Amino acid sequence: MKRQRSSPNPVAKRFELDPYFACLIFAGAGLGTLGLPTGLRLVLLWTTLLILWLVYREGQPNRLQYGLADLGRGLGIGLGVSVPLLILTYRPLATAVPILYIGNTARSMLEEASTVGTLAFVSLILLAPLAEELFFRDILHRERGFWAGTGLYAAAGVILFLPTAGQFFAVLVAVSGATTMLGILYGFLYERYGAVTTTACHATINLVLLFIPVTLNRLL
Repeated sequence: MKRQRSSPNPVAKRFELDPYFACLIFAGAGLGTLGLPTGLRLVLLWTTLLILWLVYREGQPNRLQYGLADLGRGLGIGLGVSVPLLILTYRPLATAVPILYIGNTARSMLEEASTVGTLAFVSLILLAPLAEELFFRDILHRERGFWAGTGLYAAAGVILFLPTAGQFFAVLVAVSGATTMLGILYGFLYERYGAVTTTACHATINLVLLFIPVTLNRLL
């Protein structure tokens, strides 16, 4: 009796997450966490972006090639953009950043400088740039183009800061405008130099414009 040869198992098809559907998931997470404390909410939303990127890239090879020149280029561009802005807008930044990123409990929390400073550094300089660049550049920009990545990045800025900036329409417009301009810059750098330069620039700008003003304001 001939033994019937079993057919090879078909290769499981990789789950494909549509980039625009991923944006809807992020928007839903943003609206669903409006009642949470600001700092916790932002960390959860940035973590959501990382998870969505991991789901989207599941099963795909991810080869990160970079040189010190890529990091140095991003650092230099970030400093060139952010230092003049810091000089011109130091006082507004020192006032607005704690409200946008910490919330109404900013004063009491800033008294615990060591704990809050460490959490702010990790969130703003490491987590936020990595999560935002992987999601908006490596998914949206790469798959849907420059303006899709830039426009949805600006919309994400509104979602991120809606609980605080939403109380003042002018502030919300300013936040949206700032994220749009930064999205254009990051999109250009991504197309010209790649993700490493863009992420380094993003982290540098966050360091200079978001972390340093609050730290200096407390020390001085």
